[in-house]
Amino acid sequence: MPFAALAEALAARGHAVTAVAWELYRAAFEEAGVAFVAAGPATTMQDIAATAARAAAVNSPLAQVAVLRDFHLREAGAHYRALRDALQGHDLVLMHGVHTLAEAASRDAGLRYATAVFDPVLLPTSTGPPAGFPSLGIGNRLAWWVLDRMLRRQDGPLHAALEGAGSPSAGAVTMFRARSPLLHLVAVSRIIAPPPSDLDDATQFTGAWFRQSPSEPLPAAVDEFLSAGPPPVVVTFGSMAVDDRSTLLGKVAAGIRAAGQRALVQDAGHAGGTSEDGGTAWIGRVDHRALFPRALAVVHHGGAGTSQAVAAAGRPSVVVPHVGDQPFWAARLSALGVAARPLALEDVTATAVEQRIRAVVAPEVGHRSERLGMAIRAEDGIGSAIGLLEEAATG
Repeated sequence: MPFAALAEALAARGHAVTAVAWELYRAAFEEAGVAFVAAGPATTMQDIAATAARAAAVNSPLAQVAVLRDFHLREAGAHYRALRDALQGHDLVLMHGVHTLAEAASRDAGLRYATAVFDPVLLPTSTGPPAGFPSLGIGNRLAWWVLDRMLRRQDGPLHAALEGAGSPSAGAVTMFRARSPLLHLVAVSRIIAPPPSDLDDATQFTGAWFRQSPSEPLPAAVDEFLSAGPPPVVVTFGSMAVDDRSTLLGKVAAGIRAAGQRALVQDAGHAGGTSEDGGTAWIGRVDHRALFPRALAVVHHGGAGTSQAVAAAGRPSVVVPHVGDQPFWAARLSALGVAARPLALEDVTATAVEQRIRAVVAPEVGHRSERLGMAIRAEDGIGSAIGLLEEAATG
């Protein structure tokens, strides 16, 4: 969705934009008004959720990387060749920092390319250690070197797939760490995640990328529920999946009700239902830009996009991180005083949720959240990104 927001804004500025992605995302980019080319194996949101669940179920971060790597490298040779064909003739290619196949395709085609990520957790810096490492002061760079060696051990299947596809760059790229020496965008709020002081000139924090077009209207039933009582606590775990999602959501909803609040639970599998007392409702897909400002607080998984959207809406959070960079966002929102203490997935109970809801609905948390929201909305992440991309394209 951040890429769709950027594509829409680039097109509005007069650029010819082609989006290259899984077929799954065709509608999002066509709605943004840009050309679309499908590349990569067929997948579904259910596949993505199941993969995230498998990654979250393993204890080792490197094992998580392996699960995600194997998902991304399905039909890797054909995917690489499709990218080579689709990217030809463009002045600049912008790719997600996880899309190593696109980096190899751009390098091999001699194309100018930039990269973008939506969290800062893999930016080597002496100001802090990698997530999970103790701070070593001036020795933090050593910790980053150790992490790099560990991650490179996961590259064998990537290199083999690219070599099989005839890529000259097979040995020069690293899984999930596409990094352009020309321009590497970090599309996060500088307020939530201040940039390290020792980044290279190519690495630029822009602010989060939010769609600039008007938000989609909420379905009538959702609007009616919101209007029928005080603002509810919204629950959304995005594409995250667990073995028993219904049980997890039930515990969260029970905790919200125990705290004396109404609950609005986003769960496509049970959309449209309402509890007997009318205090809990289940909904499907809606535009978070329209929903979050009308919430009392939001319980979520701590994804980069969701975390920044909740913060931009000026609402406090209860974060239940599942995998990847989500513990980082949970920690940052808590440190800023706009979220409760992070709640580990395995520790979710109705009582734990109730305690955190009671903490975040305190007036002082609401005031801090509103101030943070105003500051984030003043950041022009899309505008900053476009200016940097235009410079990189004409360089």
